[in-house]
Amino acid sequence: MAILGVGFDIDGTLYPNHRAHLCSIPFLLSHPRAVFAFSKTRRTMRERSEEAFMGGNPGEIEAEIFAEKLGCNLNEARDIRDRIIYSGWEHSFKKVRPYEGVRETLLRFREAGIKLAALSDFPVGRKLSFFGLDGLFDVALGYPESVRLKPRPEPFLLMAERLSLAPENIIYVGNRLDYDVRGAENAGMRGALIGPPGRKAPPDVTTYNDYRHLADSILSEVTT
Repeated sequence: MAILGVGFDIDGTLYPNHRAHLCSIPFLLSHPRAVFAFSKTRRTMRERSEEAFMGGNPGEIEAEIFAEKLGCNLNEARDIRDRIIYSGWEHSFKKVRPYEGVRETLLRFREAGIKLAALSDFPVGRKLSFFGLDGLFDVALGYPESVRLKPRPEPFLLMAERLSLAPENIIYVGNRLDYDVRGAENAGMRGALIGPPGRKAPPDVTTYNDYRHLADSILSEVTT
């Protein structure tokens, strides 16, 4: 099927994880309990059956689990999540620089008429602006707006709907096999990994060494 759209994970895909880890050290040292509890919250959310989420508000479900992990009431959990985890942590990304060639790749895709989306398991917030990429994506979607966490198909299908494209016409690029590639495949898309040369991946998975390789490869498919 023709590639008409490219979706990107944000964290660890548009920038190297090690850069974010270094910039996040002051934040992590200041809020270890909240970060640890939120990590446990996300693990619990991925482990729970789909029935546990039926008819519920995604943000409230997250807040309820977070309150349980923190041992506080729901209002306190909402405040800590929104003020510290979502908003406070975001400030750490002001000093993070994206991978070389990200902006150039997005511009080449736009010039070729390819639609672009960013899909994350966190609120997108101001990250794209921090990276100098604001205005380049047709769709920017993060949790809880995305309804479910990857690798569930729902966020990918919502991304496709907002791009007005069929899933089979989209390739989704991420840095994780389990959440990004398999999640995209669960929704009928093609998944791909981007990372350093020599990265190990199953033989059935498309891999790109860097953003120039990604752009050249996808555009060669578009123009053939």
